[in-house]
Amino acid sequence: MEVSNKSFGGLTNFIVGDIVLWSEIGKKNSGLVAGLYNSNIGGRKVSFAKIFCFEKNQNCDILCLNLKLLSKGDIKEQEN
Repeated sequence: MEVSNKSFGGLTNFIVGDIVLWSEIGKKNSGLVAGLYNSNIGGRKVSFAKIFCFEKNQNCDILCLNLKLLSKGDIKEQEN
């Protein structure tokens, strides 16, 4: 069986500064994307996001496939 070289999940849907939602068993969480990275798991590239969780007040790593975009971060530079 041939497997695609693409990562499981994608980093292109999110940027640092986005506000996202995800759910765990019995509760919903929200947080701010602090970083994005790929990890090699089971011989395949898997996309994760480092999230600052608002409910827990701590950082956590979440599989990008589990995230839903709530608010897009502003990447435009402001002039002084």
